[in-house]
Amino acid sequence: MTTLKDIAEHANVSACTVSRYLNQNIVVKKETEERIQSAIKELGYVPNVVAKALKRKETTNVAVILPKINSLYYSEITSGISQTLGKHHYNLFIYEVDNLNLNENEILQLMRENMVAGIIIVGLFSDLSFKENIPSFLECGIPVVYANRCIPYAGFPLVYPDLTEAGKIGADYLFSKGKNRMALIHKKLPNDVLELFLDGIRQASKYEQKPLILEINDYMDLSKDCVPILLQNNINSAFVLNELGAVNLTKALVQADVQIAEDIAVLSLGNSLLSQISTPELTCVDLQNQELGIKSAEIILNEIQKETFEPVTVLEPFIVERKSS
Repeated sequence: MTTLKDIAEHANVSACTVSRYLNQNIVVKKETEERIQSAIKELGYVPNVVAKALKRKETTNVAVILPKINSLYYSEITSGISQTLGKHHYNLFIYEVDNLNLNENEILQLMRENMVAGIIIVGLFSDLSFKENIPSFLECGIPVVYANRCIPYAGFPLVYPDLTEAGKIGADYLFSKGKNRMALIHKKLPNDVLELFLDGIRQASKYEQKPLILEINDYMDLSKDCVPILLQNNINSAFVLNELGAVNLTKALVQADVQIAEDIAVLSLGNSLLSQISTPELTCVDLQNQELGIKSAEIILNEIQKETFEPVTVLEPFIVERKSS
C-alpha cells in the first residue's frame, strides 16, 4: 500500500509537506504541486478516508432508514436523495427496516457504530416509527430529517406532501370533468390521514356530496368486492389513494366492461412508472416523490454543515392528466 512517505520520496519533498498539502493546510508552488500530483497518480495512492474521518470525528456518510427498497414509491424518493448527496460528495447508506430484523433501539445503536453524519427517515404517511426515538439521535449529535409524515413540527425538520391539497385538486379535477359521484378508495389509511384527504375534497369548488369511502386490501377480488359497489351506487369517478390499487381497480373495471373515463374515471395518488404502463394510462395526483428526496437531502446537508434550513417543507401536489379520466 502506497504511503505518504512513498509519495514524498517520489516527489522529492518531505512527508510533512505531502500531508499538509493533501489536508489543504498549505499552498505549495505550482511545480511542487505537479510533482506531488504526478507521484499520487503514478503510485496509485488512495487516501484512507475512514482514518481521516476517525481522526476528525466526522464522516460523509448519510443513512436513509426506510421500510423497504423493492418499491417504486421508495425508489423515487431514494433517487432524489442519492443524486443530491452525490453532488456534494456524500455517501448514501440504505437501511431497510423490514429486512434488518432489529428494533428501533438496535438500529439507533447501528447508526452510532457506523459514525453516520446524518439520518433521513422515510415512511408512509401513517408510519410514525422512530418518531419517539429521534431525540436520542439528536442527543448523540446526529442530525435527522423526518420525511413523508404529515405531523406537527416537533423540534426536528419535516418534509412531506400536502395531502389536503392533494384531495382538493383531485376532487376539483374530477368535478371539472363532470364526475360528481365520487368514490374515495384507500388501503388501510388511519382515520386521521384519511381525514386530510376528505378535508381537501370538502374544499373543492363544486363539492356537494360526500364521497363513498371504500377500503381495499391485498386479498380482495376487486371484480367481486369493489366494482359491484361502485356500479350499485352510480359512481362515476374513483379517486384511489394507492397507485397499485388504482392499477388493479382499472383492470377490474375493464374486465367488467366498464368504460374507463366515460363511465368511471380513475384518478390515482402517485405518479410512478406503474401509472404510465397501466392500461389505460392513469391520470394522477403527483406528490413529487423525487423532489421530496431532494429536499430531504438538502436539509440534512444544511444541518450537517451548520447552515440554516426550513424546519417544515410542504410539497405542493399537481395533476398529471392521462387516459383514465
